[in-house]
Amino acid sequence: MDWLKIREDFPVLNKKIEGKRVIYFDNACNTLRPNCVVDAIVDYLKNHPGCAGKRSSHYFSKETEEKCQEAREKLAKFIKALPSEIVWTKNTTEAINLVANSLRIKKEQNVVCSILDHHSLLLPFYKRCSETQAELRIVECSKECTIDAERFAEKIDENTAIVAITHASNVAGTILPVKEIIKIAHENNALALVDGAQYAPHKAIDVKKLDADFYCFSMHKMLGPALGILYGKEDVLNELKLFMVGGDTIKDVVYRNGQLLPDFLPAPKRFEAGLQDYAAIIGTGAAINYLKKIGMENIEEREQKLCKKMMRNISQISEVRVVGPIDVKKRVATFSLILEKTISPKDVAEYFDTELKKYKIMLRAGAHCANPLHYFLGMNPSKGEGTLRASLYFYNTPEEIDIFTYELEKLLEKVK
Repeated sequence: MDWLKIREDFPVLNKKIEGKRVIYFDNACNTLRPNCVVDAIVDYLKNHPGCAGKRSSHYFSKETEEKCQEAREKLAKFIKALPSEIVWTKNTTEAINLVANSLRIKKEQNVVCSILDHHSLLLPFYKRCSETQAELRIVECSKECTIDAERFAEKIDENTAIVAITHASNVAGTILPVKEIIKIAHENNALALVDGAQYAPHKAIDVKKLDADFYCFSMHKMLGPALGILYGKEDVLNELKLFMVGGDTIKDVVYRNGQLLPDFLPAPKRFEAGLQDYAAIIGTGAAINYLKKIGMENIEEREQKLCKKMMRNISQISEVRVVGPIDVKKRVATFSLILEKTISPKDVAEYFDTELKKYKIMLRAGAHCANPLHYFLGMNPSKGEGTLRASLYFYNTPEEIDIFTYELEKLLEKVK
């Protein structure tokens, strides 16, 4: 793969801001979009800006419906699912909330999550358990921020309604053994939901092999627009209670004897109430095409090399400690750093964005919407304590890693 050539598809990487070269290391939050994704969105807005579905019967509507259906089919094939198992949502957070609020959870049941989970996974189930008086159980990790399946086995029992787990941590980069955890859940007749927001951009997914009942991720973390994906097994989706209802969720609404008698559609349409973000759906189709063209196996190989480079460079800086596994095969390309200095990660991130002479290195600092994990690691997010995060994607380069670690080491030397 000609990775330098691929970078040309992302114009912002080849321009200067305030006379400085851009180094974008905030991919766990939001990836850049290639030209083809932007072009697909603009094409919809300019050339067929209609509503999909059966609202209208003109050219714009038919074109939009066709392209949205194509996108659903491409996305389904990309994760080895059926088109009828793909629900469009606003983001991963909404996808998880949809499941959490649509499940029938009883007072005597429990829900199992982990300390590595993002707020968007923890809080919907915390809220649901609070409402139903069910128990929320948290599986803790090792000092290296890993969790083996046996730790989940200790928490999962015959009263577990659902096991909701992250596939890869947005802080530690840890890849969890989700297939084994799902197997344990199913042996106890529990459902399993996987938050793949930090995994899907980096590695190929086969939801059928995983046997996940639900799998959620966001396209804005994998070259696409702000759009969420909820995969659900077709029979499991249709057993969920209705979450949001409205236009396009029904076959008919009969009015008889002073009563409304709605007849709702099966999944996925029963969960896609109202006007959808057609531009984002069409842009998603373009993003999937682009990822397939590069090849997820090539992306994984590229990122493994970048991970090794980053880990090797960071290990040379005595004042910095990496959160998560040292073995790069057990992680994705997200590096949260603990600075062994009396310097705020936020100050470092702002310094890298504004004070360097030649570069704008874009990082993230704080608790990364994973406060419980930071408390568990001995930090206090309420006092501004946290980690400095550099998250990579395939369009980043070894040279950029060298520049980042050189500038970080130089800055920490000044603090001595």
